[in-house]
Amino acid sequence: MVSGRTLINAIIGAVVGIVLSFIPFSTVIGGAVAGFLEGPNDRDGAIVGALAGAITFVPIAAVAVLGIGFVGFGFGVAAAPAEGFAFVVLLILVGVLFAFVYTVGLSLLGGYLGAYLAREYPHKHASTRETMGMDRRRSRRGRPSTAARAGAAPNRSEESEREKSEHAHEEEHDPRRWHEDDEVDRDERRE
Repeated sequence: MVSGRTLINAIIGAVVGIVLSFIPFSTVIGGAVAGFLEGPNDRDGAIVGALAGAITFVPIAAVAVLGIGFVGFGFGVAAAPAEGFAFVVLLILVGVLFAFVYTVGLSLLGGYLGAYLAREYPHKHASTRETMGMDRRRSRRGRPSTAARAGAAPNRSEESEREKSEHAHEEEHDPRRWHEDDEVDRDERRE
């Protein structure tokens, strides 16, 4: 079952793939972004990459449907033989099938590669998710304390709390712990 987080990551990857569509193999980049955001699990990365490719494919399918409708209308007005219409529709369908394999297949590959990068660079993965507001265990680093907001100098207890928070943040995103976090996420999805 696909979670809301996975769908959001797939949409982000699809938008990246569409925005970069002027670059050849942009669907790989979109899938890699989605897979990197999804996390270090290869299977989850491939799934979110394929979802990103399917979302990217929707505009292509819409153009194909309009093209078949236009060709059908044109053949109907011209009273052309049905064999010609069938041949043109077959060509359009083959082109759409090729586009489907291109977008979804390459996005799946990109999702797998993105998950691999998330596993190789766990600190970058964690900081990216935190920056985007996607990490539910965000730290309070970078937020000014109440004393700092009031213009007063922070006292020692606030400084020690901040150091503890930073230490807890480092432990939370320890690369050796990603297996434990992955198991917790998997258990939450089952519920």
